[in-house]
Amino acid sequence: MVSTRCKIAVKEELTKLGLHFNIIGLGEVDVMEDISGKYREQLRIGLSNIGLELMDDSRAILIEKIKNIVIESVHHSTASVKINFSHYLSDKLNHDYPYLASLFSEVQGTTIEQFLISHKIEKAKELLTYGELTITQIAFRLKYSSVAHLSSQFKKVVGISPSQFLKLKNIRRKPLEEIGKYPNSSSLEMLNGAREKNKIKLFLVDDDPIFLKLLELQFIEHGGFIIKTFTTGELCIASLSEDPHIIILDYHLNSVVKTAMTGLETLDKIKYLDDKIPAIMLSSQDKIEVAVDCLHHKAVDYVVKNETAFLRLKKIITTILTYNKMEKQLNWFEDRM
Repeated sequence: MVSTRCKIAVKEELTKLGLHFNIIGLGEVDVMEDISGKYREQLRIGLSNIGLELMDDSRAILIEKIKNIVIESVHHSTASVKINFSHYLSDKLNHDYPYLASLFSEVQGTTIEQFLISHKIEKAKELLTYGELTITQIAFRLKYSSVAHLSSQFKKVVGISPSQFLKLKNIRRKPLEEIGKYPNSSSLEMLNGAREKNKIKLFLVDDDPIFLKLLELQFIEHGGFIIKTFTTGELCIASLSEDPHIIILDYHLNSVVKTAMTGLETLDKIKYLDDKIPAIMLSSQDKIEVAVDCLHHKAVDYVVKNETAFLRLKKIITTILTYNKMEKQLNWFEDRM
Protein backbone atom coordinates (compact mmCIF):
# COMPACT_ATOMS: atom_id res chain seq x y z
CA MET A 1 0.00 0.00 0.00
CA VAL A 2 1.84 3.10 -1.21
CA SER A 3 -0.76 5.83 -1.64
CA THR A 4 -3.54 7.75 0.11
CA ARG A 5 -6.04 6.07 -2.20
CA CYS A 6 -4.88 2.65 -1.00
CA LYS A 7 -5.20 3.74 2.62
CA ILE A 8 -8.79 4.91 2.04
CA ALA A 9 -9.67 1.65 0.30
CA VAL A 10 -8.26 -0.41 3.19
CA LYS A 11 -10.14 1.74 5.73
CA GLU A 12 -13.38 1.05 3.87
CA GLU A 13 -12.80 -2.72 3.86
CA LEU A 14 -11.98 -2.78 7.59
CA THR A 15 -14.98 -0.57 8.40
CA LYS A 16 -17.29 -2.92 6.46
CA LEU A 17 -16.23 -5.71 8.82
CA GLY A 18 -16.87 -3.53 11.86
CA LEU A 19 -13.21 -3.66 12.94
CA HIS A 20 -11.38 -1.05 15.00
CA PHE A 21 -7.94 -0.17 13.68
CA ASN A 22 -5.07 2.28 13.37
CA ILE A 23 -3.10 2.73 10.17
CA ILE A 24 0.52 2.80 11.32
CA GLY A 25 2.24 3.47 8.01
CA LEU A 26 2.60 2.33 4.43
CA GLY A 27 1.21 -1.18 4.12
CA GLU A 28 0.77 -1.68 7.87
CA VAL A 29 -2.43 -1.68 9.95
CA ASP A 30 -2.91 -2.39 13.66
CA VAL A 31 -6.30 -4.13 14.16
CA MET A 32 -7.59 -4.25 17.71
CA GLU A 33 -9.80 -7.32 17.29
CA ASP A 34 -8.75 -10.89 16.59
CA ILE A 35 -9.22 -11.36 12.82
CA SER A 36 -8.50 -15.05 12.61
CA GLY A 37 -10.93 -17.38 10.82
CA LYS A 38 -13.96 -15.88 9.08
CA TYR A 39 -12.90 -12.23 9.46
CA ARG A 40 -9.47 -12.92 8.01
CA GLU A 41 -10.92 -14.66 4.95
CA GLN A 42 -13.46 -11.87 4.38
CA LEU A 43 -10.72 -9.26 4.66
CA ARG A 44 -8.48 -11.21 2.29
CA ILE A 45 -11.27 -11.38 -0.32
CA GLY A 46 -12.13 -7.70 0.13
CA LEU A 47 -8.52 -6.59 -0.31
CA SER A 48 -8.06 -8.90 -3.30
CA ASN A 49 -11.05 -7.28 -5.01
CA ILE A 50 -9.30 -3.89 -4.88
CA GLY A 51 -5.95 -5.27 -5.99
CA LEU A 52 -4.32 -5.58 -2.56
CA GLU A 53 -3.04 -8.55 -0.60
CA LEU A 54 -3.29 -9.59 3.05
CA MET A 55 0.12 -10.80 4.12
CA ASP A 56 0.56 -13.46 6.78
CA ASP A 57 4.14 -14.55 6.28
CA SER A 58 6.60 -12.57 8.41
CA ARG A 59 9.25 -12.66 5.67
CA ALA A 60 6.83 -11.34 3.05
CA ILE A 61 5.75 -8.59 5.45
CA LEU A 62 9.38 -7.59 6.06
CA ILE A 63 10.11 -7.47 2.33
CA GLU A 64 7.03 -5.32 1.77
CA LYS A 65 8.24 -2.96 4.51
CA ILE A 66 11.62 -2.68 2.76
CA LYS A 67 9.90 -1.80 -0.51
CA ASN A 68 7.65 0.74 1.14
CA ILE A 69 10.56 2.48 2.89
CA VAL A 70 12.42 2.71 -0.44
CA ILE A 71 9.34 4.09 -2.22
CA GLU A 72 8.56 6.54 0.58
CA SER A 73 12.17 7.74 0.69
CA VAL A 74 12.49 8.25 -3.07
CA HIS A 75 9.03 9.35 -4.19
CA HIS A 76 7.34 11.00 -1.24
CA SER A 77 9.91 12.31 1.22
CA THR A 78 11.77 15.60 0.84
CA ALA A 79 13.68 15.17 4.12
CA SER A 80 17.38 14.50 3.77
CA VAL A 81 18.62 11.21 5.20
CA LYS A 82 21.80 12.06 7.09
CA ILE A 83 23.12 8.50 7.28
CA ASN A 84 23.86 5.76 4.78
CA PHE A 85 20.63 4.24 3.41
CA SER A 86 21.58 0.75 4.61
CA HIS A 87 21.92 2.10 8.18
CA TYR A 88 18.68 4.05 7.78
CA LEU A 89 16.82 0.90 6.66
CA SER A 90 18.34 -1.18 9.43
CA ASP A 91 17.31 1.39 12.05
CA LYS A 92 13.77 1.67 10.67
CA LEU A 93 13.17 -2.09 10.65
CA ASN A 94 15.29 -3.03 13.68
CA HIS A 95 17.18 -5.72 11.75
CA ASP A 96 20.81 -6.07 10.70
CA TYR A 97 21.25 -4.92 7.12
CA PRO A 98 23.03 -8.12 5.95
CA TYR A 99 19.95 -10.11 7.02
CA LEU A 100 17.60 -7.70 5.20
CA ALA A 101 19.78 -7.73 2.08
CA SER A 102 20.03 -11.52 2.02
CA LEU A 103 16.28 -12.01 2.51
CA PHE A 104 15.38 -9.45 -0.14
CA SER A 105 17.75 -10.95 -2.73
CA GLU A 106 16.58 -14.49 -2.02
CA VAL A 107 12.89 -13.70 -2.48
CA GLN A 108 12.94 -10.86 -5.02
CA GLY A 109 15.81 -12.00 -7.22
CA THR A 110 17.43 -8.57 -7.05
CA THR A 111 19.31 -6.58 -4.44
CA ILE A 112 17.97 -3.77 -2.26
CA GLU A 113 20.56 -1.49 -3.89
CA GLN A 114 19.27 -2.28 -7.38
CA PHE A 115 15.67 -1.82 -6.25
CA LEU A 116 16.61 1.57 -4.78
CA ILE A 117 18.52 2.62 -7.91
CA SER A 118 15.60 1.62 -10.15
CA HIS A 119 13.23 3.85 -8.18
CA LYS A 120 15.70 6.74 -8.03
CA ILE A 121 16.20 6.64 -11.80
CA GLU A 122 12.45 6.43 -12.39
CA LYS A 123 12.02 9.49 -10.18
CA ALA A 124 14.83 11.24 -12.07
CA LYS A 125 13.01 10.58 -15.36
CA GLU A 126 9.83 12.01 -13.87
CA LEU A 127 11.59 15.17 -12.64
CA LEU A 128 13.40 15.61 -15.97
CA THR A 129 10.08 15.34 -17.79
CA TYR A 130 8.50 18.03 -15.59
CA GLY A 131 11.39 20.37 -16.43
CA GLU A 132 11.13 22.31 -13.16
CA LEU A 133 14.55 21.28 -11.78
CA THR A 134 18.03 21.26 -13.29
CA ILE A 135 20.03 18.02 -13.41
CA THR A 136 22.15 19.38 -10.55
CA GLN A 137 19.04 20.00 -8.44
CA ILE A 138 17.67 16.55 -9.27
CA ALA A 139 20.98 14.95 -8.22
CA PHE A 140 20.79 16.79 -4.89
CA ARG A 141 17.08 15.95 -4.45
CA LEU A 142 17.76 12.24 -4.96
CA LYS A 143 20.79 12.29 -2.65
CA TYR A 144 23.48 11.63 -5.26
CA SER A 145 27.02 12.68 -4.40
CA SER A 146 27.37 14.45 -7.76
CA VAL A 147 25.77 14.99 -11.16
CA ALA A 148 28.33 12.58 -12.61
CA HIS A 149 27.15 9.86 -10.21
CA LEU A 150 23.52 10.38 -11.25
CA SER A 151 24.44 10.47 -14.95
CA SER A 152 26.44 7.24 -14.65
CA GLN A 153 23.60 5.32 -12.97
CA PHE A 154 21.00 6.86 -15.29
CA LYS A 155 22.89 5.70 -18.39
CA LYS A 156 23.34 2.17 -17.00
CA VAL A 157 19.61 1.80 -16.31
CA VAL A 158 18.01 3.76 -19.18
CA GLY A 159 20.69 3.30 -21.85
CA ILE A 160 21.10 7.01 -22.53
CA SER A 161 22.38 9.97 -20.49
CA PRO A 162 20.06 12.47 -18.72
CA SER A 163 21.00 15.14 -21.29
CA GLN A 164 20.06 12.78 -24.14
CA PHE A 165 16.81 11.94 -22.34
CA LEU A 166 16.09 15.68 -22.06
CA LYS A 167 16.78 16.11 -25.77
CA LEU A 168 14.41 13.27 -26.59
CA LYS A 169 11.75 14.72 -24.32
CA ASN A 170 12.15 18.23 -25.78
CA ILE A 171 11.82 16.96 -29.34
CA ARG A 172 8.75 14.89 -28.47
CA ARG A 173 7.03 17.81 -26.73
CA LYS A 174 6.74 20.84 -29.00
CA PRO A 175 5.68 24.24 -27.57
CA LEU A 176 2.12 25.24 -28.57
CA GLU A 177 3.30 28.42 -30.29
CA GLU A 178 5.59 26.41 -32.58
CA ILE A 179 3.00 23.85 -33.72
CA GLY A 180 2.20 24.36 -37.39
CA LYS A 181 5.28 26.46 -38.15
CA TYR A 182 7.29 25.66 -41.26
CA PRO A 183 10.87 24.45 -40.93
CA ASN A 184 13.62 27.08 -41.07
CA SER A 185 15.54 27.72 -44.29
CA SER A 186 18.43 25.39 -43.38
CA SER A 187 15.99 22.54 -42.78
CA LEU A 188 14.28 23.23 -46.10
CA GLU A 189 17.61 23.20 -47.88
CA MET A 190 18.41 19.85 -46.30
CA LEU A 191 15.05 18.42 -47.37
CA ASN A 192 15.36 19.77 -50.89
CA GLY A 193 18.87 18.39 -51.16
CA ALA A 194 17.79 14.86 -50.31
CA ARG A 195 14.91 14.00 -52.58
CA GLU A 196 12.76 11.02 -51.74
CA LYS A 197 14.19 8.76 -54.44
CA ASN A 198 17.74 9.33 -53.19
CA LYS A 199 17.01 8.68 -49.51
CA ILE A 200 18.24 5.55 -47.75
CA LYS A 201 15.49 3.30 -46.44
CA LEU A 202 16.57 2.27 -42.96
CA PHE A 203 14.90 -0.28 -40.67
CA LEU A 204 15.59 0.17 -36.94
CA VAL A 205 14.69 -2.80 -34.72
CA ASP A 206 14.92 -2.52 -30.92
CA ASP A 207 12.59 -3.43 -28.03
CA ASP A 208 13.85 -0.51 -25.91
CA PRO A 209 11.39 2.27 -26.90
CA ILE A 210 13.53 5.11 -25.53
CA PHE A 211 16.71 4.07 -27.33
CA LEU A 212 14.72 3.28 -30.50
CA LYS A 213 13.13 6.75 -30.53
CA LEU A 214 16.42 8.49 -29.81
CA LEU A 215 18.15 6.63 -32.65
CA GLU A 216 15.27 7.42 -35.01
CA LEU A 217 15.48 11.14 -34.17
CA GLN A 218 19.24 11.21 -34.68
CA PHE A 219 18.89 9.76 -38.18
CA ILE A 220 16.00 12.10 -39.00
CA GLU A 221 18.05 15.12 -37.85
CA HIS A 222 20.96 13.93 -39.98
CA GLY A 223 18.70 13.85 -43.06
CA GLY A 224 18.74 11.63 -46.11
CA PHE A 225 16.94 8.68 -44.51
CA ILE A 226 13.50 7.11 -44.66
CA ILE A 227 13.12 5.51 -41.23
CA LYS A 228 10.86 2.68 -40.19
CA THR A 229 11.00 1.34 -36.62
CA PHE A 230 10.03 -2.04 -35.17
CA THR A 231 9.96 -3.40 -31.63
CA THR A 232 10.26 -7.07 -32.59
CA GLY A 233 12.07 -9.07 -35.23
CA GLU A 234 8.79 -10.57 -36.41
CA LEU A 235 7.41 -7.12 -37.31
CA CYS A 236 10.60 -6.29 -39.19
CA ILE A 237 10.53 -9.51 -41.20
CA ALA A 238 6.88 -8.95 -42.09
CA SER A 239 7.91 -5.67 -43.77
CA LEU A 240 10.92 -6.95 -45.75
CA SER A 241 8.89 -6.65 -48.95
CA GLU A 242 9.45 -2.86 -48.64
CA ASP A 243 13.11 -3.52 -49.59
CA PRO A 244 15.10 -1.70 -46.91
CA HIS A 245 18.62 -0.67 -47.89
CA ILE A 246 20.04 -1.36 -44.39
CA ILE A 247 18.72 -2.92 -41.18
CA ILE A 248 20.02 -2.06 -37.68
CA LEU A 249 19.15 -4.81 -35.18
CA ASP A 250 19.33 -5.03 -31.41
CA TYR A 251 21.08 -8.18 -30.13
CA HIS A 252 18.40 -8.76 -27.43
CA LEU A 253 14.96 -8.41 -29.00
CA ASN A 254 13.04 -10.50 -26.47
CA SER A 255 13.49 -8.50 -23.27
CA VAL A 256 9.90 -7.22 -23.33
CA VAL A 257 8.09 -9.93 -25.32
CA LYS A 258 9.76 -13.08 -23.99
CA THR A 259 8.46 -15.25 -26.83
CA ALA A 260 9.78 -12.90 -29.52
CA MET A 261 12.74 -13.79 -31.74
CA THR A 262 16.18 -12.74 -30.56
CA GLY A 263 18.36 -10.44 -32.63
CA LEU A 264 20.41 -13.34 -33.98
CA GLU A 265 17.30 -15.35 -34.87
CA THR A 266 15.95 -12.30 -36.69
CA LEU A 267 19.27 -11.83 -38.48
CA ASP A 268 19.29 -15.47 -39.61
CA LYS A 269 15.74 -15.13 -40.95
CA ILE A 270 16.58 -11.92 -42.82
CA LYS A 271 19.63 -13.54 -44.43
CA TYR A 272 17.57 -16.59 -45.38
CA LEU A 273 14.94 -14.42 -47.10
CA ASP A 274 17.31 -11.89 -48.66
CA ASP A 275 21.03 -12.40 -48.20
CA LYS A 276 21.86 -9.05 -49.84
CA ILE A 277 20.34 -6.79 -47.15
CA PRO A 278 23.17 -5.46 -44.93
CA ALA A 279 22.41 -5.82 -41.21
CA ILE A 280 24.27 -4.08 -38.38
CA MET A 281 23.98 -5.51 -34.86
CA LEU A 282 23.59 -3.29 -31.78
CA SER A 283 24.12 -4.36 -28.17
CA SER A 284 24.94 -2.94 -24.75
CA GLN A 285 27.42 -5.82 -24.32
CA ASP A 286 31.00 -4.77 -24.95
CA LYS A 287 32.21 -8.35 -25.40
CA ILE A 288 34.40 -9.61 -28.23
CA GLU A 289 32.74 -13.05 -28.21
CA VAL A 290 29.31 -11.46 -28.80
CA ALA A 291 30.68 -9.38 -31.67
CA VAL A 292 32.33 -12.45 -33.26
CA ASP A 293 29.09 -14.44 -32.89
CA CYS A 294 27.18 -11.71 -34.75
CA LEU A 295 29.73 -11.65 -37.57
CA HIS A 296 29.46 -15.44 -37.87
CA HIS A 297 25.74 -14.92 -38.44
CA LYS A 298 26.59 -12.59 -41.36
CA ALA A 299 26.16 -9.22 -39.67
CA VAL A 300 28.10 -6.48 -41.48
CA ASP A 301 29.36 -5.04 -38.20
CA TYR A 302 28.74 -4.86 -34.45
CA VAL A 303 28.19 -1.61 -32.51
CA VAL A 304 28.12 -1.19 -28.73
CA LYS A 305 25.34 1.04 -27.36
CA ASN A 306 27.20 4.02 -25.92
CA GLU A 307 27.65 7.74 -26.52
CA THR A 308 29.53 7.12 -29.80
CA ALA A 309 27.10 4.53 -31.21
CA PHE A 310 25.45 6.91 -33.69
CA LEU A 311 28.80 8.08 -35.07
CA ARG A 312 29.91 4.46 -35.51
CA LEU A 313 26.65 3.61 -37.28
CA LYS A 314 27.07 6.56 -39.67
CA LYS A 315 30.59 5.43 -40.57
CA ILE A 316 29.47 1.84 -41.16
CA ILE A 317 26.52 2.98 -43.30
CA THR A 318 28.86 5.21 -45.34
CA THR A 319 31.17 2.23 -45.89
CA ILE A 320 28.26 0.01 -46.97
CA LEU A 321 26.98 2.62 -49.44
CA THR A 322 30.46 3.25 -50.83
CA TYR A 323 30.96 -0.48 -51.36
CA ASN A 324 27.55 -0.84 -53.02
CA LYS A 325 28.33 2.08 -55.34
CA MET A 326 31.69 0.57 -56.29
CA GLU A 327 30.04 -2.80 -56.89
CA LYS A 328 27.48 -1.23 -59.23
CA GLN A 329 30.20 0.60 -61.12
CA LEU A 330 32.19 -2.63 -61.44
CA ASN A 331 29.13 -4.51 -62.70
CA TRP A 332 28.45 -1.75 -65.22
CA PHE A 333 32.06 -1.94 -66.45
CA GLU A 334 32.00 -5.77 -66.69
CA ASP A 335 28.78 -5.70 -68.70
CA ARG A 336 30.53 -3.60 -71.30
CA MET A 337 33.70 -5.66 -71.54
